This record gives sequence, C-alpha cells and structure tokens, in this order.
Amino acid sequence: MLESCTRGKIRGVRYLQSLLLFLCLFAAYLLRVSISVAIVAMTPVKNSTDFIVEVHNHIPVFQWSQHTKSLILSAFFWGYLIMNLPAAMIGRRYNNQILLAISMTLTVALSLVTPTLLVALDWPVLVLIRFFQGITQAFTMPMIHGISAKWSPPNERGRLVGFVLGGIQFGTVITLVGSGFLAGSRCGWPAIYYVSGAIGMIWVILWLSLGSESPETHRFITSAEKNYIQASLTQTITNQKNLITPWKEIFSSMPVWAVTISHAGHNCGFWLLLSEMPTFISSVLKFDIKSDGIVSALPYLAMWLCQFPVTYIADILNKKNVTSLTTSRKIWNTVGMSGGAIGLMFLAYMGENANAAITLYIIVVAIGCCTNVGFNINHLDLAPNYAGILMGITNAVASIGGVLAPMVVGLIVHDQSSVEEWRIVFSLGAAVLFFSSIFYLLFGSAKVQPWNDPINQEADFRESLQLKTDYGAASYASSGFGKLA
Repeated sequence: MLESCTRGKIRGVRYLQSLLLFLCLFAAYLLRVSISVAIVAMTPVKNSTDFIVEVHNHIPVFQWSQHTKSLILSAFFWGYLIMNLPAAMIGRRYNNQILLAISMTLTVALSLVTPTLLVALDWPVLVLIRFFQGITQAFTMPMIHGISAKWSPPNERGRLVGFVLGGIQFGTVITLVGSGFLAGSRCGWPAIYYVSGAIGMIWVILWLSLGSESPETHRFITSAEKNYIQASLTQTITNQKNLITPWKEIFSSMPVWAVTISHAGHNCGFWLLLSEMPTFISSVLKFDIKSDGIVSALPYLAMWLCQFPVTYIADILNKKNVTSLTTSRKIWNTVGMSGGAIGLMFLAYMGENANAAITLYIIVVAIGCCTNVGFNINHLDLAPNYAGILMGITNAVASIGGVLAPMVVGLIVHDQSSVEEWRIVFSLGAAVLFFSSIFYLLFGSAKVQPWNDPINQEADFRESLQLKTDYGAASYASSGFGKLA
C-alpha cells in the first residue's frame, strides 16, 4: 500500500523540502567556509605577486601571524560549540522553519558588514564576527535534523537526508572555487562576503515561501503524500512540542555515544583538511590563489558526486534486506572514516609531490561521503522525536574538533613550508579518525531507542512514581507513626 503511494502525483513536496534544506546547507557553508580561502587572500606574502596586485587595486591587506590566523579560523567553532545544544532545546519549543530563517538572516547580516568593520578595526573584530556567526549557525543542523525527521520516510531516509547533507560538500566546492576567483578579481576578498551574503538572503526568501516545518503545515502538499509520510512515521515520531527530554537515557546510551565520538572524530579530520589545506597547497605545493581554490574544491566535488550512488546503494541494500540498518550504518561509516585515516597516513608521507598529494587529498575527502549514511544520519534512526536534540549534542561535541584543528596546526606548524611539520598534523588527524571509526563499529546501532516513545516515557514515569509511593508508604508503616495509626 505505502509502496504504491510513492508513485505518481504524490512525489514532489518532500523532495522540494530536501532541495530547500540542501540549499540551506549550501548557503550556510558558503558563509562558513569562505574564510579558508579569504584569509589567504587577506594575508599575501609581502611583495609577492598577490600582494602587489591587491595593493595596486587598493584592496586592504593584512600581516597576521599564523597564531592570529588560527585564532580567526577557530573563533567560529567556539560560538558553534556554545550554542548547539541550547539551539536544539529551543527547537523543541518553537517552529523550526522560522528559527532556521532567523539564524540564516543573522549570519548573512554579519557577513555583509565584515569588510567594513575589518578595515576599520582589524583582526579582533573578525574574531568576534566569526564567533557570533558560529552562534547563529548553531541552529542549522539541529533544525534540519528536526525537520528531516518529519519529512523523510524510513525507506527513503538515506537518499533524502543524504542529499540534504550533500549541501555541505556542494557549498564547499562552490565556496573554494568561487572564493578563489572572487579573491583574484579586481574587487578582491571583500566580494567573497558580499556574494555569499546575497545568496544567503535569496535562500531565506525561498524557504519562507516554499518551506515548512512538517507535512501537516505545508500549503501545497497533496493529501496522498501527506498521508503516506504520516503513515510511514506513525510508530516513531510525534508532533508534540512539550515532550520531556529523557536526558538520563540519552547520556547513558552507548549508541548515542558512538554517534557522538564518530561525529567528533570526523569533524576533527574534516575541518583539519577544510580549514588548513588551502594553506598547505599554497605554502608547500606552491599553487597560486586561483589554482588553490580550484584544487581545494576538487575533493569536495568528488565527495558530492560520490554520495549519490552511495546513498542509493545503501537504501537499496536495506530495502532488499541484504543488510540490516545497523549493519549498513557500520559498514559505510567504517569505509568513510577508516578509509580516510589510511589516506591521511599516506598523505603525510607524500612530501612535496604535488600530483600524488592532491590525488590522495581527493580520495581522502571523497570517501568521507560514506559517513552520510553512517553516523551522520544515525540520529534519525535512534530517536526521530529527538533527532534535533541528538544533533545538538553530537554537533556541540564535534565542534571541539573544529576549534582544536586550527589551534593544533598553529602550535605544530611554525614554518608553513615545512613538510615535516605538516606530516605530524596529518598523522594526528589519521589517528583520531581511526579511533572514532572503531568506537562506532563496536557500539553503534540503528535501532529506535525505547526512550524515543512518549508512551514508554509516561509508563516509566508512572512506574517510578508508584515505586516512590510504595516506598513512602512502607517507610511510614515501619515508623512509629505508622504503628500509632
């Protein structure tokens, strides 16, 4: 019955929602990632070709130390770390669609004022702007997971949510390529902030016009599609806004810890490559800024393209019962993370062999798409009712990786052209990825947890209340007052 409902006219609005959420991540990563290329353009080597061109075009340039640049790159993640869990808790109470629109609008506003304030106040204001953008973007992933949980039938989850998460890679590709060209244009690095801000505002308008928090509130959805989605989720999700969050059960759940550790390890490796590889490519492999953007983007283009067959194959194998959902999550997660760890170890010993290093860089990042049907979607498996909360928790912990990656690089790499110092960085990244992969393999699961069900929560509460009542009565009876009565 449900299978037949997926054909014909009811196909549409849930795919539109996935497209809009994909574009949300695309716009968010334009705003988030562009600093990786912009900072190279802002701080050209004195008297280099880039320095002379920018000064000639009256584009401001800065002479920041590696420590200052690492502080700027990590500032975003401090705000992101602080606000992720509070954002998820706010999302339990208020409309996720509106919260997502507000957070993007604030991020855009901060981007648009960056060039003016930076020229006037130098790097401390950029640290503050990145910190506050981290706070505003902390709403993105919890809201997207909360919305996706209401829009994605379990047998389509890999494709729908995997496609949404592909916005990260697509946004990264466009950012690294586009930022390189914008930075090399006559307008220079300020154009990066203006263009990404404009794209973010266009998304906000589209989202408020065509998006919705759930199928129940969408203006254009057909009854057939709405009924299909609701029927597929009837056993796992509720639209109640006042559910009590089972904090004790969440924090004592090993599958939740498996997702958290895996998420943190992946983020550490991902942001290490994303925030630092442009510098490595520029300083060690000697590519100019335009080539730097293109080369840095190739791995994320490969990752984005690879995720289509990976998510499709994963869903097909699950649907045909070739793999259970838990087995599927573990297999793909192991391929993505352990494969990435092996690639990083090889990358550490490539030295200045540019062709080999860039080929390995592409492979390491591209294979990471497998985690989109591993830990990255596991929140929706474990507890669809609390998917946003779980994402808030794991994303907050994972943000530590984004904070530490540039800081560790700043401590280790004193000479940006030193192959030996970069080797230490890549080896550490590989060790973190491998440990996280093994932890998930041992303790991960895709079974819906008992505490996801509000009925189970109520039963547990009544049982606990009854035990307390019985205990109180027994204590009273055994006391002197009980005997007197």
